[in-house]
Amino acid sequence: MLSPGGSSPRLAQISTVITPAKSYDLVDLDTVKGALDLKDNKADAFLKKAIGFVSAEIAQFCNRVFPVETVEDDFWPARDPYPYQVPGGISPLQLSRWPLVSVASVVENGDTQLVQDTDFRIDATRGQLIRLDGNLYPCLWAPWSIAVVFDAGFATIPPDVEDAAVRMVTGRYAARGRDPYKRQESIPGVREVQWWIPNTPTGNMPPDVQDILDNYRVPVVA
Repeated sequence: MLSPGGSSPRLAQISTVITPAKSYDLVDLDTVKGALDLKDNKADAFLKKAIGFVSAEIAQFCNRVFPVETVEDDFWPARDPYPYQVPGGISPLQLSRWPLVSVASVVENGDTQLVQDTDFRIDATRGQLIRLDGNLYPCLWAPWSIAVVFDAGFATIPPDVEDAAVRMVTGRYAARGRDPYKRQESIPGVREVQWWIPNTPTGNMPPDVQDILDNYRVPVVA
């Protein structure tokens, strides 16, 4: 995964979810029903499924989990034989998720518990940890294993992401029962129909939704 500051070939990283989110839905049923002006519950089952499908598609498009989860990131900086110098150093340490909500622990070299604002500082927006020296000045991370347990994600789904989900769910609702591939149907003077079919690298993600979500996409490399 590429971080906001780029990727580093100088370390190996494994991420483990400790506490999953209670729900991965990016919008609630009442919000969608309000957008559709639905007063009864006849479409609830369809809409609940659509919300789940759309939320998963948005997460996949953005290559990220939006709700808050507790995660452990384990890092192993590449190093030379003793005295274990890291070529070029590592600074800052990029976590796998952001924005950060809190950091529960940072353990260096298996047994050294680091203290926030004494040994490191947090860039919550970018999901980065900045190592501090004895003068509280930024320095490189030592070439030891590093284990970080933290909470990251959005406690409240951003309004524009929710809007993107609403647009996709309401679009699915409006398209129920029709041929999704119909391109044109014309009855001169009476009826003319053309179904828009996306022709983009991201498949069925409409351009207006892509435009909303682009700021949240996390670039990835194989």
